[in-house]
Amino acid sequence: MVSLGLTKVAAQVSCDIQPPKSARPNEGMLHVNVELNPLAASHFEGGRGSEATAVINRQLEKCLKDSRCIDLESLCIVADKKVWNIRVDINIINHDGNLIDCASIAALAALMHFHRPDVTSTGEEVIVHSFTEKDPLPLTLYHHPVCISFITFQNGKTVVDPSYLEERVGSAILSLCVNSYREVCSLFFDYIEYTSLVADVVPSVSNFAANYAYELIKEIKAIVKEDIEAKYKKEVPQLNTFAHCIATDKITAMISERINIRLTTWRGCNEIEDDVAMDDDNQESEVINTGEGAADLITKSNQVGEGGRNTWNSSDSSDNDFEHHNDNNDDVEFIAETSSKKVLDDIALSGDSEEETTQVLSKQDLL
Repeated sequence: MVSLGLTKVAAQVSCDIQPPKSARPNEGMLHVNVELNPLAASHFEGGRGSEATAVINRQLEKCLKDSRCIDLESLCIVADKKVWNIRVDINIINHDGNLIDCASIAALAALMHFHRPDVTSTGEEVIVHSFTEKDPLPLTLYHHPVCISFITFQNGKTVVDPSYLEERVGSAILSLCVNSYREVCSLFFDYIEYTSLVADVVPSVSNFAANYAYELIKEIKAIVKEDIEAKYKKEVPQLNTFAHCIATDKITAMISERINIRLTTWRGCNEIEDDVAMDDDNQESEVINTGEGAADLITKSNQVGEGGRNTWNSSDSSDNDFEHHNDNNDDVEFIAETSSKKVLDDIALSGDSEEETTQVLSKQDLL
């Protein structure tokens, strides 16, 4: 799981055994699949292939597959019969810009971390060993490419790792796929309006992209190595993994100090205080301006954003809440419950009733 700002991407690698392609009978296969769902952004449509999905898929295939960073011949089990098929599934959890870079880092880290099962071929059949029988084998990577994206504006300025708003107002976008040897593996260039400034983007950012990719890949290698060593030692890795992001005793997962939201309009703090004022005197709220375009809503009785354990099923808390509710509701008028006595003997059945007559016979009547 990789986060670049508010952009979050999760990648997972899986494998299965399939027949190879007829053009390359002694090579394995690599497939990249990117999923854009409405969970990441409201304008994404789930279950449908969009243009953004095709663009990201194509760039990642050029970065990982066309650059030949993986030794596909080592994935061959039996030539022209059975090979390993490696599948990289990339899910966009949150979209705030620069999906290419975040997805490429997640895919590369997942491939470096992935270990496939060991197999034994007897000529007629292939035996896949479990992890308890034989140690899994990592993938062989010749080099480690990642994507570095830039945005150029009309005033000539260029920004690395653009956000969603910067991508919307930018004039041109450039994505360089660079490996740890400072070699360019692929290049993607798209512009809205071609100007003379756009032509100078590639030579001006190439050196920065090479150095940035070198440091980034170095950090990825260190993190993956630490996690793999911890797993072999059967220790819990001290990393911010996906499981560590989930707080079991909190209401929300991946909780942060502030939740960033976009407002269509912004009013002064005094007007907001009037709108969010509580009717109950015990729950007073206060709006604090933390900066330009940002504010915090602080509730004195119960701080906003502080989760706790679930106490809904607690009998003590429910009784206290019920008593507190009865004390504060002075406008409620209680009416004494009157019950009416129902006498079944007073019901008279007419002669036309279809009810059957039941007669009890004693022992003497049977003699």
